[in-house]
Amino acid sequence: SSGINAEWPLRPGGDTGVDENKTENDVVVEEIKTVEEIKQEIKAENDVVHDEVKAENDADNKMVTDKEDVVIEDIKKEETDENVEKKEAEVVEVAVPEKEKPEMIVLDDINDEDTPGPDEIPTAEERGFWKAVDDNPNDFASWTYLLQVVEKNGKLKQIQKAFTSFLALYPYCYGYWKKYADQMKKLISNEAAFEVFNDAVVAIPLSVDLWTYFIHFIAEWKEGDESEIRMIYRRAVEACGQEYRSDKIWEAYVEWEKQTDKYKVLGLYKEFLGCIVQRHQYHFDKFREWIFFTPVKDMVTMEDIKVLLAKHKEEAERRRKETELKRLEEEELARQLAVAAEEQRKIVEEERLAADAIREEKLKEEEKRREEERLKEEGQRAALEAANKEEDVEMEGAEEDVKMDDVKMDESTPEPGVDESTPEPAPVVTEEKEEEKEEEEAKEDKKGRKSKRGASKRAPAKRTSRRSRKDTEEEEKEASETKEEEKVEVVEDKEEARKEENAAVEMETAAEQENVVAKEEEKENVVAKEEEKEELKEENVVSVEKDPEEQVEKMTEDFTKVDMEEPLPDSVDALTDRQEAAVREQILLDMAPVHEQILAELEEVSCFEEGIKRPYFHVKELERIQLKNWKNYLNLIIEKKDTARTIILFERCLIACAFYEGFWIKYVGFMAEIDEEETSKIYRRACMIHLVKKPQIHLNWAAFEEKRGHLEVAREALDHIETNLAGLIAVTLRRAGLERRSGNMQQGADILKGAIDTCRGRETRDYWIMKYVAYMQFNMCDLEKTREYLKEQVERAQRNKRLYMKMLEVERCPTTVTPDVPNVIEVFQRALTSSLSVEDKAGFSHRRLTFLEEFGTDVGMIIDAYDDHNRNYKSLLEEKKRERESSSHSN
Repeated sequence: SSGINAEWPLRPGGDTGVDENKTENDVVVEEIKTVEEIKQEIKAENDVVHDEVKAENDADNKMVTDKEDVVIEDIKKEETDENVEKKEAEVVEVAVPEKEKPEMIVLDDINDEDTPGPDEIPTAEERGFWKAVDDNPNDFASWTYLLQVVEKNGKLKQIQKAFTSFLALYPYCYGYWKKYADQMKKLISNEAAFEVFNDAVVAIPLSVDLWTYFIHFIAEWKEGDESEIRMIYRRAVEACGQEYRSDKIWEAYVEWEKQTDKYKVLGLYKEFLGCIVQRHQYHFDKFREWIFFTPVKDMVTMEDIKVLLAKHKEEAERRRKETELKRLEEEELARQLAVAAEEQRKIVEEERLAADAIREEKLKEEEKRREEERLKEEGQRAALEAANKEEDVEMEGAEEDVKMDDVKMDESTPEPGVDESTPEPAPVVTEEKEEEKEEEEAKEDKKGRKSKRGASKRAPAKRTSRRSRKDTEEEEKEASETKEEEKVEVVEDKEEARKEENAAVEMETAAEQENVVAKEEEKENVVAKEEEKEELKEENVVSVEKDPEEQVEKMTEDFTKVDMEEPLPDSVDALTDRQEAAVREQILLDMAPVHEQILAELEEVSCFEEGIKRPYFHVKELERIQLKNWKNYLNLIIEKKDTARTIILFERCLIACAFYEGFWIKYVGFMAEIDEEETSKIYRRACMIHLVKKPQIHLNWAAFEEKRGHLEVAREALDHIETNLAGLIAVTLRRAGLERRSGNMQQGADILKGAIDTCRGRETRDYWIMKYVAYMQFNMCDLEKTREYLKEQVERAQRNKRLYMKMLEVERCPTTVTPDVPNVIEVFQRALTSSLSVEDKAGFSHRRLTFLEEFGTDVGMIIDAYDDHNRNYKSLLEEKKRERESSSHSN
């Protein structure tokens, strides 16, 4: 039951539909458009009764004409019958014609007359619309059309009757309250209009527009009477000053006080800026502007100035001490940071030195390794040179042996035909030929030369070819060069490998050095940031300590500029510039925390306020998103546990959502724990005005009043819903149960018997007979009377099987012992917590409600059962019912 019931209400209600920014003329234009749409429908209905109304009007007019001189002397002669008939036949014009203000009508004189005056007799058109609203009081369109007709005709009695009746049904229509007050001012007096406005602000105290109209009315009526105007302003801000859109009333009040009593403005500003209203920042800026551009003597009295200066001195001293303490703390922190930075620097330096030592150690090891390799290479080179020398010596010895063999061979074998005794001349070998030969030999493949060298090494002594000594030397030279080249290649390869290794070591060392440098830089950056942060802290010590001053930006005066040793002045004119600056600053410092708090609250609720598209009352349904926005907004404020603010928001919500039962139930649920009397008033307002055909809230109201012992109010609530929505089973059972729990057994039996007599349908009658019989048997403990009643009903309906079954049940168990309620409820609870289907549980829940209404002794238990049923099973039962109805229609 606490959920939001988005269902369209059973009866309409309405407002002018006027936006808060629309003028009165715009309201009238919109109403005219609405009237024109239903004009044809109303006219068609009027045509049906036109003849009868015309005849009645002729007779009435004749009677008025005969007695008009007796009722009031200055009433003009009534129009002729022909003009009256013509006037009645015309269609009512919506636009209100301009009329001269009639003379004041003395109501007492009229009421004292035995015969009705012209003001009391409605015209045919008025009677037609009165008939429409009497037949259907919920027809809002007919009401608005009736009000326009009576306004046009200008008959005081009809205006009073129409507006009073309409506003009793729709008290949240602030536009019609203003129209009513305007008519009373026009036709009677300002006093009469004042009474209407008073009733209006009682009916809808949060209407900013209504209070604005009221204030303008008083300001015009009581012009020059400051006490009266101030009183209406005070009433307005006390009633609706917490409303989000009430800033225009506050602003008007402040401006009025600036012209009236300048010493009240500061206190009024403090009230105003402490409210959560729209455009707060704008109004705070206006307040600051007023503070800085208004002389101090025109803002506060001398007593207030002394208080502010004394407070400023205390604040300045406190802040000075706090600043000094903060400075010392900052210095100590800076010293600690410096020590930590120095230690960090030392650690970084030690790490750098260690890295350098490691790098030097690696370089030394590398140099040592290179030196060892160099010595090893030199030893290998020396050994190679020694081996080459030995080979050369061997080769020279082998060549000598070859030469000796050649000589011997030449000597022992002379050429034929030649005289041995004559020596043959040696061949001439020139240098050019030798060079050519060397060039040709150089062109040979290196591989061939290597193979030759190998062959010469293996068997130098076996050479048998005849070569010259120069050829042999050339070969030896080439072999020596080849060996040298091989040695150089080996050395170069080793050198390259050593260079690559050194490069890798250098890269590794450089990477380590870069890491060390990066760590040093990072640590230096951290230290620098800390030092910079501390410097900023030192620079902003004063501003940090003066949080409120930051909120008023740079317009506040620096308290250090104020010489607090200056003596307090004796008069306002003796104030120095510094003292005036101190007064202004202290005022702003006092307001700064409030300003910050309000800004935070506004930031939290601004999204909900922006989501409220229709803050006024209207008969049209609200969009689902609007209902959700109100629900979430209420939940947020309820969680803050701010009672006054929550009540204001509930009242705002119920202006726009007056026809939604869920919001009213949520409101009374909130208020029940705070104030029972106020809760009862809320129940009465909801049930008697806005939700006259909503049974659930009536049942809740009756239970609430019964629980606190107000049985008459509980009966009133149940009788009210029975009158407006007769025949509801739950209401009848509750009425009977209320009398039973109150000890009025016979009254309870009469209620059930009355339900039997007034119900329609055989099944409904059988249901109430069973309930009446059970009531007689178990509650009144009259078994004989129960038997007699059943026999009477059987005689009336002899073919009713249920009656015979009930008779058998009574005779089979002829007891008057009341069921044990706790045990029965325990069985129901077991069923509801079992693994039965949801449909079956819904059925058991409904039976539990019926049982408690018949036999329950604690109304609180009944309400809890209703809440559980509505929360878990009501929607399911309604859905199943709709499915059965749709299937039956289709069949």
